[in-house]
Amino acid sequence: MDENIRVRIIKEQIRRLVFGVFLGMFALGSLYAHETMFEQCHQGHPLHKNDNANIVYPVSIFKTAPIYPNRELNRGREGSVIVEYTITKDGGVTDIKILSSTSSAFSAAAKQAVKKFKYEPATVNGKPIDQEGWKHKITFDLDGGNSGIFMESETLDFDAVALTKAINKLPKKPQKAIQKINDLLSKDKNNFHLAVLHYILSSKYYQLDPAMAQERLLSLNESMLALEKLNQNETNVINLKSMNINATSFILLEQGKNEEALNLLKPFLIAAWKNNFHRPEIIYDITINYAIAAYNSGDYCSAFYGFDRSIKQGKALSINNPNLEGYKKAARNNMAP
Repeated sequence: MDENIRVRIIKEQIRRLVFGVFLGMFALGSLYAHETMFEQCHQGHPLHKNDNANIVYPVSIFKTAPIYPNRELNRGREGSVIVEYTITKDGGVTDIKILSSTSSAFSAAAKQAVKKFKYEPATVNGKPIDQEGWKHKITFDLDGGNSGIFMESETLDFDAVALTKAINKLPKKPQKAIQKINDLLSKDKNNFHLAVLHYILSSKYYQLDPAMAQERLLSLNESMLALEKLNQNETNVINLKSMNINATSFILLEQGKNEEALNLLKPFLIAAWKNNFHRPEIIYDITINYAIAAYNSGDYCSAFYGFDRSIKQGKALSINNPNLEGYKKAARNNMAP
């Protein structure tokens, strides 16, 4: 195998996920121990010493799936809710707040489900404590559903209908589509609309000429700047930011800017693996991008565990890409004994 894994070859070999039934509940706290990518690649493994208080985070012992609201089910609507709550020292849940929601019906269903959650409480030096600010995402997806770039929201100010119509009316030819998007950008003041349009503009530049990397990066950067002005706990904002990061990292890898890609992807993945707020197929792609960048930078240990994690993610998503096993093996062969 070539010593340098080529991005285009890998990306062409990865089969894209087609969404089917996916009703997921994701909680903040699945990974906590240390702010690092892979413990196995750091000195002091398996554990870093902690001279401070011995903190143990809550562990879920019971969760129940919410009931899909009939109103939304009959309309064929999908959505998601992000809630925040306190886990009491007795393991119960209180102070439930809705941070982001696509409809009041989903909010009510999610809140009723969360009330029934049970945990082993957090402890400090063995003493149970209340854990405030615990965040949890509940998604409501239907068979064959596909939320696309955005979905209707109760907690984000934008016009989903108007934005959808504007996107659907874009000319098929990239050059004309770019002109139309720039015209829309000059007239629109809604930050989420601007973020979506800049993201689409980047893809149109790629369709026009894949070599237009700087134009693509500029558009993605403008999209991110618009998103930074919005509620960072809102589902649409979270989804679009992850899509921007995925697209940006791909361009950086194309340009051979592996260190820049690593600096972009590492903090994102550490946070994403903890809270699981992002779409699983996006995290799958980004994990592969991270492993590629690590390999090309000579960090074969991180590459090995990155490919290993992406293989496991792929299995959970019913994606079978046997090439990743080869890349994982190549990384292992280059690791110091």
